[in-house]
Amino acid sequence: MTKEKVGRNDPCPCGSGKKYKKCCGLVDDLFDASDDSFTRINKLMTAVKMKLDEYFENIVKQIRKDAQTQFLRFSVNKTLPLEHESIFSDWLWFDLLTEDQNTLAYHYLLENANYIAPSLQETLGALSISFLSVYQVEEISDYYIKARDIFLDHPCDILLKEPWEGIDGNTDLLLLGRLVRIEGESLFSGMVLAVDNKAGQYEFLLENMEFIRQLLNDTMINTFKFHAEILYGIFDHAYNKTLVNFNDMRSCEIDEEERVLLLENLTADDEYEKLYDSAGFTWFAPSGENWGYVRIMVGEKELVTCADVLEDIKKLESKISGLLPNKELQVFSNRFLQQPPPADKSELWFTVVKDQETERWLDTSMSELEGKSPRERLSEDGGRKQLIEMLDNFLATRENETEIELIEYMKERIVTPVG
Repeated sequence: MTKEKVGRNDPCPCGSGKKYKKCCGLVDDLFDASDDSFTRINKLMTAVKMKLDEYFENIVKQIRKDAQTQFLRFSVNKTLPLEHESIFSDWLWFDLLTEDQNTLAYHYLLENANYIAPSLQETLGALSISFLSVYQVEEISDYYIKARDIFLDHPCDILLKEPWEGIDGNTDLLLLGRLVRIEGESLFSGMVLAVDNKAGQYEFLLENMEFIRQLLNDTMINTFKFHAEILYGIFDHAYNKTLVNFNDMRSCEIDEEERVLLLENLTADDEYEKLYDSAGFTWFAPSGENWGYVRIMVGEKELVTCADVLEDIKKLESKISGLLPNKELQVFSNRFLQQPPPADKSELWFTVVKDQETERWLDTSMSELEGKSPRERLSEDGGRKQLIEMLDNFLATRENETEIELIEYMKERIVTPVG
C-alpha cells in the first residue's frame, strides 16, 4: 500500500482533530540525539499510549468501569491501587478483546498504520504482541537484569534506566511485568510488581497457573495474552500469601457396583467422614480441618467432587482414581472457566451451591440466636426446633423459587442426622 502524503497543516489522519504538525508529525521532535536507549524507547511507548488515549477517549470512558471490574475479578482486593494503573492500562489497550475479538491497539494500527511514523509503528506492534508474565531475577548488573520467565523458561536481559540500588543478585525476587522488545532491547512497559520468593511463591505461581492453563485447554502464552487478569490475580494472591479459591466441581457416571464400592471404602477410610444423606447423595468430607469447602458426593448414578483449593482438588482426584482407576472426573464448573455449567449439569451445580450456602448460613452468627451460629444452636436443647421455625417464618415471606428451594434444602439439612 502506498503511503499517502499528508501536509503539515492538514488534519492528522489519526483522528485526533489536530493538525498533523501538532500531532503525529511531532514524533521526531520528542527525541534528543543524546537520549540513551532506555529513555528513547520509553518515549516511544509513552507516545504510543498517548495516541491511543486520545483516539479512544470516548470509548474508554464507556468501558473503563466494567473493564476494571473484569481486570480485578481474580485479585484479593477489588480496588485497583493507583500504582497499578499502568498495568491495567496496558491490558486495556493491548490484551482486552473487543466484540470482534481484536484489541483496541489492533484497531488503531489497522486504521492509522499508513499515517504514523515508522518508529511508532514498530513500538505499537511490539506492545501489541507483548504479554504479562513473571520473571525470576538471576543476576543484576549496572544497566541490565538477567532474568528468566518462570513459566516459559526463557532467559532475558532486561534494560534498566539506572543501576538498581539496594538489590543484589542473591535476592530471590519475582517480577510481574510486561516485557517489550524494541530496537533490539527488552524492557518493561509500565509498572513492575515484585515479591520475594520466601514462602514458596515460585511454586505457588507455577502450580496454579499450570492448573488454570490445563483448565482453559490453551497454551501458556495464550493464557497470559488473553487472560492477563488471571495472572494478575494469581500474583496478587502470591503477594498476599492467600490461597486461590477455584470452587471446582467435577463429576462422572457410576454404576451400582461402583456406588457400593465407593460407599464402603469411604465409610471405612479414617481420612474421610460421612456427613449426611441429602438431595439424593451421601456426602463425605476429609476428616479434620480443611482449607475450604471439600466434598465427595455419592449418588445412585453419579459421583461428584467439590473443592476450593488446588491441593484439595488434587487430593480428591488422587482418591477417586485410586478407587475407580477407569473413571475420569470431568470439570463441569470452575471459577476460572467463567461460564455457566452445561445444561445437563445445572441441577447438579445448584445442589452443590445450596449445600455451600447452607454451610455458610450454619456458621454465621445471628442476633436472633443471641449471637450464636445455627450450628452452635443446633447442638443445644431445642435448637433444631427453633431453627426450623426460623426457616419456616422466612419461607413464608419468599416468592422467588430459587430462594424457596434453598430454604427447603436448609431445612432438610437441619433435620438430617449428621454422620
